[in-house]
Amino acid sequence: MQEHILSTFDQSLDRLREQVLTMASIARRNLGSAMRGLLERNTDLCNAAIAADQDVNELEKSIDQLGMQILLKFQPTAHDLRQVMGTIRVANNLERISDQACSIAKRARAINLLPEIPELTLIQPVYHLCARNLEASIQAFTNADPEAAAASRLLDKELDAAEKSVDQALLRVMEARQAPLEGYLHLIFVARFLERVGDHAKNICEDTIFIERAEDVRFDKNKRLDPQS
Repeated sequence: MQEHILSTFDQSLDRLREQVLTMASIARRNLGSAMRGLLERNTDLCNAAIAADQDVNELEKSIDQLGMQILLKFQPTAHDLRQVMGTIRVANNLERISDQACSIAKRARAINLLPEIPELTLIQPVYHLCARNLEASIQAFTNADPEAAAASRLLDKELDAAEKSVDQALLRVMEARQAPLEGYLHLIFVARFLERVGDHAKNICEDTIFIERAEDVRFDKNKRLDPQS
């Protein structure tokens, strides 16, 4: 254990949060590189996103280790305990987001080897909603703002609807065409990976609410999202 890192609880928690924010920056960059690699048919960007996923994996290991050291040394309670546990959970979701970016990059590499798909632009609105939700969730966590987290959490329904719309549109194209369907199948998976990124962004919002309000809203989805309930 490195005593200079764990000299005080506040210093240790600051270091933990710094590592998570670094992880968030890399995960966002990986997602952006993967999607640019797809939309611009740039396989080098896809390869960069795949390679950088390992950096996120290593950071998660470091965060897990530091979090355990903090828990063992300081034995925090109440809000302090929630900060440590919630921050570790955020890191786990960021690792999953980077995994989805890696999966997108691999599908994009395959698409780039095929003839251009006219319907590729259909994926852009899904990506824009996904990127918006991810940015909002990270900002809410960074600012320790449960109200912003609660508002950002509700944005996931819009992303879900956009993904389903693209899924249906691509299936209609596939049904109407006799051309090879491989690229369209890859594109459907890309849309689903983006929807999963949105799920993890929502999880980060829920982690922020848990940290700041001591509320577990993970299982209140229907009640929270349906004003008629």
